Amino acid sequence: MRFVCKNCGGKKHWKLGIGELRCRVCKKDKSRFLVKYLKLNVKNWSALIDLFLIGANSPVISEKLNKNIKTISKALKILRIIMAKDVPEVFSGTVEVDETYLGGQKKNKNKKQLRKELEIFGKESKSGFGTTKQPVFGILARNGQVWAEPVPDVEAKDLIPLITRQVKTGAKVCSDTWRAYTGLASKGYVHRTVEHREKEYVRGKNHINGLEGFWGYLKRKLASKGGIRRKYLPLFLGEYVWRYNNKKLNLKQKRNKLLNFLTQI
Repeated sequence: MRFVCKNCGGKKHWKLGIGELRCRVCKKDKSRFLVKYLKLNVKNWSALIDLFLIGANSPVISEKLNKNIKTISKALKILRIIMAKDVPEVFSGTVEVDETYLGGQKKNKNKKQLRKELEIFGKESKSGFGTTKQPVFGILARNGQVWAEPVPDVEAKDLIPLITRQVKTGAKVCSDTWRAYTGLASKGYVHRTVEHREKEYVRGKNHINGLEGFWGYLKRKLASKGGIRRKYLPLFLGEYVWRYNNKKLNLKQKRNKLLNFLTQI
């Protein structure tokens, strides 16, 4: 890895006693250095991030920047790792919690895919609880910030620790009537529910419609990619959580935010 001054592009620097770096050429830039990952300079990274944020895929970005597609794929992986690490702080106030399942529908899978699922999981794919799809748990604050993470299962032992870690004690938690949320009141939360099985979706200010909206957004984005491998789901999940949480920023603000993260790692 080589360091390049973000101000003038100089490659030589001094290391100061306080741990910062100062460019030998312009002598102005103290700590704002961009690491040259994968032989991409500041201009390359800026263009790559802009194309990535507007939805361009790896082949398109590779063609536009005249870079090897493997280099672009590695760069996009770095960006998704950064996005996944930029998680919201502990939530307070009123929050919504819910779980969902990600994966293709059975009717869209061929016999080979169904046979492989049967060998791995010992059962065929179906909708709802007990499916072979990947369960994902999410928390949304009414200020519009969301947090989501793949989970091994959707029982209380899997979900309650995540809620106590991400939500401040005393907050109002809205959920459906899934059994895993039964013990929230004993953990110090104000727990309110809606009965989806009875087609009840709003009870006063108690609902989980905001989080349901995010699940719809997430599934549409993943479906547009034609499906992804399960092992890559955390990266893509982190990407779309980041995009959702930063939807009010313009393209320049989003690009600068990601560039700032690149200078820090």
